[in-house]
Amino acid sequence: MTYKRIFLVFSLLALLLLVSACGPSNTVRLLPMKPAASVLPTPSASTIAVVKFTDKRVDTSSLGLRRDKSYFTTMDDTADWVSKAIADRLSASGFQVSYTMNASSAKRAAPDYILNGSIDQLEVRETSATSFEAKIRVNYVLANKDKVILRQPLMAAGSTTTFPNNSAVEKLLAETLKDIVEPMNEKISTIVQH
Repeated sequence: MTYKRIFLVFSLLALLLLVSACGPSNTVRLLPMKPAASVLPTPSASTIAVVKFTDKRVDTSSLGLRRDKSYFTTMDDTADWVSKAIADRLSASGFQVSYTMNASSAKRAAPDYILNGSIDQLEVRETSATSFEAKIRVNYVLANKDKVILRQPLMAAGSTTTFPNNSAVEKLLAETLKDIVEPMNEKISTIVQH
């Protein structure tokens, strides 16, 4: 009888440890967006220099809050993640795209258009043991050699309810980023001629 109790206690303890280890860790990878079907640029396609967006969040080391009041963090550069996703999507749309770290190097390259912007919000919150919410808000500016053509804020939000693990949080952030990148690509594509 005592062996059964000891076995039961150890089994429950092992199960508890196993279940607690299945939740997401605090460190989240920022997954690159899946590439869209790409169109090869023609030699006469417009050139767009995408400048790395500025991360204007108050705490750039944090991605959001967990229920236990600890923070989701990442080892990846959030501004790079957002900016490269935009550059890759524009490139897949048939534009000749370059990616630069600052506006001065973009101007030296003399593209037809320069796209830059800021990340005002990028966060994920754990709302329950199985639910997560993500929000991304950016402001972007498209300019040609003479003037600003477009200045627009974009916001996207998403949520998921799933078995808690890191990949659920990573996929949610990637899908939320897609909800920023796609409308931006559509708007720019209507303004800029290939």
